[in-house]
Amino acid sequence: MASISSAGIGSGLDVPALVEKLVNAEGDPIRSRLDRKEAKLQAGLSAIGTLKSALSEFQSSLGGFQKMESLQSMAATSDDEGILTVTASNNAQEGEYEIDVEELARSQRLVSIGFDSDFMPLGSGSLRIQFGTYNEDNNDFKPNPKQELRIIEIQDDRSSLRDIQKAINDSKIGLKASVIKDGEVYRLVLTSEHEGTENSIRISVQDDDGENLDMVSLSMLSFDPTYKDGKGRNMVESQTARDAEIEIDGLTVFSSSNEVDDVIDGLTISLKDTGSADIEVKLNQIQVVERIQSLVQGHNNLIDAVSELSGFDPESRIAGPLNGDSTVRTVMNQVRRIMSSSFAHVNHRYQSLADIGITTQSSTGKLTINQSKLQRSIEEDLEEVINLFSKSGRTDDPQINYLKASDRTASGTYPINITQKPTKGGYAGIRLDRSSFPFYVQESNDEFIIKVNGVKSGPIKLDHGVYYSGHELADEIQEKVNQDANLVQKEAKIWTSFYDRRLIIISEKLGSGSSIELVSGDYELQEEMGLSLGRGQDGEDIKGSIGTYRTLGTGNVLTGQQDIDGLQIEFLGGGEGHRGKIVYSEGVAAQMDQLINGFLQSQGVIQSRVDGYGERLTDIEQERRQLARKLEKSEERYLKQFTKLDALIGSMNSTSQYLNNQLKALPGARSTSRN
Repeated sequence: MASISSAGIGSGLDVPALVEKLVNAEGDPIRSRLDRKEAKLQAGLSAIGTLKSALSEFQSSLGGFQKMESLQSMAATSDDEGILTVTASNNAQEGEYEIDVEELARSQRLVSIGFDSDFMPLGSGSLRIQFGTYNEDNNDFKPNPKQELRIIEIQDDRSSLRDIQKAINDSKIGLKASVIKDGEVYRLVLTSEHEGTENSIRISVQDDDGENLDMVSLSMLSFDPTYKDGKGRNMVESQTARDAEIEIDGLTVFSSSNEVDDVIDGLTISLKDTGSADIEVKLNQIQVVERIQSLVQGHNNLIDAVSELSGFDPESRIAGPLNGDSTVRTVMNQVRRIMSSSFAHVNHRYQSLADIGITTQSSTGKLTINQSKLQRSIEEDLEEVINLFSKSGRTDDPQINYLKASDRTASGTYPINITQKPTKGGYAGIRLDRSSFPFYVQESNDEFIIKVNGVKSGPIKLDHGVYYSGHELADEIQEKVNQDANLVQKEAKIWTSFYDRRLIIISEKLGSGSSIELVSGDYELQEEMGLSLGRGQDGEDIKGSIGTYRTLGTGNVLTGQQDIDGLQIEFLGGGEGHRGKIVYSEGVAAQMDQLINGFLQSQGVIQSRVDGYGERLTDIEQERRQLARKLEKSEERYLKQFTKLDALIGSMNSTSQYLNNQLKALPGARSTSRN
């Protein structure tokens, strides 16, 4: 308000006070109206924030249902953990098993001949160490594809037993080396770190003295079980590799490890000792019930929050800040719609929440749980209970696997038809003569370049030496190709075999992007090993349909289109034709999570209301500024008016004083006053 310094001097009026009161009288009603309007908007904005928070908390209670697997927690117990222990994954099945552990798996151990000194040099060369299975019946060693062939170079000045022990242990190839003193001599002991017959040891020596099988120099450490004439089998087997032997419900099975995870689906059995033990596998029902209870409590907390925000108290006649609000009605109508959804299209037994004991109170809208009915439902048909809550897909063909779906995938039951199985790209060399082996790799025939899945390798260089069979050469090719930096970077891998006297190279990738091509190679390698240049047979993608809808095949994965857009299934094996069906459903929790995401997103209904309140509060602030400008002008106007009035009154007072003085000066005025 402008400063008033002289008004009122002539009239004696308190002009500043009068102007202030007039300005306030003009502005106070408008200010009060704006204050009330702002308070109401702030209360509404705060209430929308509370609603948003309540929705977020409800969404948090849905977290345990986002995947089907989260509801299938299994528990497994052993009645004698001294014999074995057991753990279960979510895909384990309920059941009881009687297990007899007949033999534990053990690893192979080799011992060298005795040496006078553990620091005496043996000579230079290399040790080619492989793990695999030795078949005594046909005198064949089959390399373990899970364990790569490793080559350890031994230098002449570092070729003592201690040096070799360190070189082997530093290579970390799954072989433990130690040196022991046996009376007056020293021996190198090699023990496989992996149990089972598939991890037996083969050691081929490339001795720099040119003799790889004799009992001189580095060759003394060779051990190839396929040699029977005494040469090349120069270490002694002190412990034979053995598979674990167990009997499960009368059925005998063998395992290469004491960690048995491929016999009973979903169970890992850790063998500790021989003897008998019983295993029980049960669903962790407590966890399922707790998650359902959490969802129900989250829903009921939302109901309480909404009731407080939008309700009306008839006694106090006070309404909540969102009473009659359209946003609240929209949100809660959709929440109620999902809670009362029918799942008849995917379930036969439990088609609604009410069927498993979860009902809605008509008076409050809250959910209640019939615990005994819920427990019985879980025990009788867990899968259908899961369909009521989680986003899930299940197939009735064990070799067709559900992968995922999108928010656009429609729930339903769809038959699966495979019209073309996926294949891998492969290459087959020319059939070789029986006299092709042994094959000597040297400078003139050791190099080639290959393309795997369209990725070109660098020069592949084979180790020089003698390859006594096509299997040995195939193993060498596989190892060197899979170590190429270009191929490793693009995750392009191969596996090889020697079949029908041909070298076979197969890409590990499935589908149309799978291919093998020999780009270049030494002439002798082409001629003598049948590795002619060119491209083999390319792989093909899977083809098929899901229901009546088109699909897109990529490798071994079919992806649905149209109404099942985003639904993916994985082909694991089997033949072409009808392969059962897939049942896909989005349960209450999955639908609710998607609904709340829509409410809370940046373009959702909640943010729209927040933005609306913000705009209206901005309008009020604009009205306040307009009012301030108006009152400022009113103040100036009042001040001018009162200033003129003050001047007029001052002038009139001066005139009055003058007249009084003149009258007093008239003749007779004094005498009159004396009388």
